[in-house]
Amino acid sequence: MQLFSYSRSRISLRFFFLFLLISVCISQSLYAEDDWKLIKNDDGIEVYTRPRKNSNIDECKGIVTIPASMNIVCRILANIPLHKKYIHQGYDSFFIKQWEKGHCVHYLAFKTPWPCWNRDLVYDTQAEVNPEQERSVVYSRAVKELLVPYRKNHVRVTNSEHIWILEKISLDKTRVTYKNFSDHGGSVPQFLINIMIVDEPYYSLKNLRDFVIESIKDSSYKTMVCPEVPIKAERK
Repeated sequence: MQLFSYSRSRISLRFFFLFLLISVCISQSLYAEDDWKLIKNDDGIEVYTRPRKNSNIDECKGIVTIPASMNIVCRILANIPLHKKYIHQGYDSFFIKQWEKGHCVHYLAFKTPWPCWNRDLVYDTQAEVNPEQERSVVYSRAVKELLVPYRKNHVRVTNSEHIWILEKISLDKTRVTYKNFSDHGGSVPQFLINIMIVDEPYYSLKNLRDFVIESIKDSSYKTMVCPEVPIKAERK
């Protein structure tokens, strides 16, 4: 009886530590998501910010539901020259390297408030799809290589990344999450950037939603080719 009681106690102790370990892992995972702070909730668009590790500049996230299939939203996002039409303050965008197996390189220029110079950057972009979860992820990171000549009165941004996450809600509804971090560099104060970043996801998602709706109305999305996207494990 004593041996049985001792074994039972050991088993109970193991389950206790296993439960404790799982609880810690879950709490850490939830904290990683919950440290986003809701800053704005307007017109069906939620905007969050959180501190960026090893940076004084915050990162931002926006979420919106677009009344269109994931395929249509993918087609429009993949059409790089259109970025200047919906990315907040964007005014120039073009391919440097066309899509190939879910990869492309592209250019974006955007306006910044006077008296600061406008910014531009070159993104290296990878697209991935997870068919089981019915979601696609487009990940972009700024590169330092001089793939496009420096532009007069512009500051080249080399520390920036953003992620588009598309999730199928139904045949004609897609949840779009846009995460962005950019260190504009130059003369833009960091505290001012942290104030400005609320507008970045809000207006980018609002413009994208409006653009998608108009593309459905005039059927222009049908002329846009969605690149072949490889099926991979989602980027962490």
